[in-house]
Amino acid sequence: MKLFCAQWRQAFSCLLFLFILFVPELASASFGITPPYVRNTSLTRNTTYEQQILLVRGDPSIPLRAQIIVDAPEIASWIEIVEGTSVPLPRGEQKVPMTVRVKVPSDAEFKDYEGIIRIRTVPDTDAVNAGAVNISLGAQVKIDLSVIDRVIEDFRIRKVSLSDLNEGSKLAWLFFPGKIRFGMLLENTGNVDIAPSRVEFKIYDFAGNVLLEETRNLGKITKVAPYATEEVIAELPTRLPEGNYFVRFSIFNGDEFKHGGELNMSILPYGTLEAAGFGFMGLSFMHKLSLLIPLFTLVILVLYGLYNVRERRRRTSRA
Repeated sequence: MKLFCAQWRQAFSCLLFLFILFVPELASASFGITPPYVRNTSLTRNTTYEQQILLVRGDPSIPLRAQIIVDAPEIASWIEIVEGTSVPLPRGEQKVPMTVRVKVPSDAEFKDYEGIIRIRTVPDTDAVNAGAVNISLGAQVKIDLSVIDRVIEDFRIRKVSLSDLNEGSKLAWLFFPGKIRFGMLLENTGNVDIAPSRVEFKIYDFAGNVLLEETRNLGKITKVAPYATEEVIAELPTRLPEGNYFVRFSIFNGDEFKHGGELNMSILPYGTLEAAGFGFMGLSFMHKLSLLIPLFTLVILVLYGLYNVRERRRRTSRA
């Protein structure tokens, strides 16, 4: 009995020693993902959705590779890993992004879809050649998608910016206003291409007490694809002279107010910046008419003259 107890104590001591020796190694070799899902419940047909997954490991001292397997038979053809099915995890990189792209076909059924993306770390070729030992670790990304028969037009403004601009300029009797370039970092939270329907500025004196001008964007704003985040520019005319001003802006989606705020704006003397102001589109209605009416009159006179010439030739040929 004493011999058995001695042997048991010796075995327990060996196990304890191995546990103390290898637990730190296992901890440093930890592997995880964030977020652990690919989720979108507002997809529609013919749309593309991308989501970034971060591959995170505790010990980046050894180069590894992440092998990716998509286990979603019903929608496997929709899923693409942008970086490929073997993602490098270089030495020194603790966080490596992986992009999952979902392309919904035109004949997709309107329903919910599920699946799993399995991720497993394996030794990099160079590490294997160098004799490195690797503990294979893994993780799973849950796929949760819904294709719906409904259009969602919505967006979120993440950030805005306002550049300095030149004041407007005169040419003969025409006044070409300055061009305000208002930048918006827009996140499309709907499932169709979208842009703000309009942007409105109320421009005050620098103290913000006296309203000097109200203006709104001219021309269309570039649309952003579903689920993407991009900067778009609204161009607004201003007839104010050089100076510093206080601006209250409003951004709309259709008739719905989406975002607003306050900014400072500087208008510089004409020619200070290389950026051009508005052309014909920025002219006032009366100034446009003052150009178009003579032009139309000239066109009518030319057409009338050509008509008379043709009629004379007809009469001459009959005679």
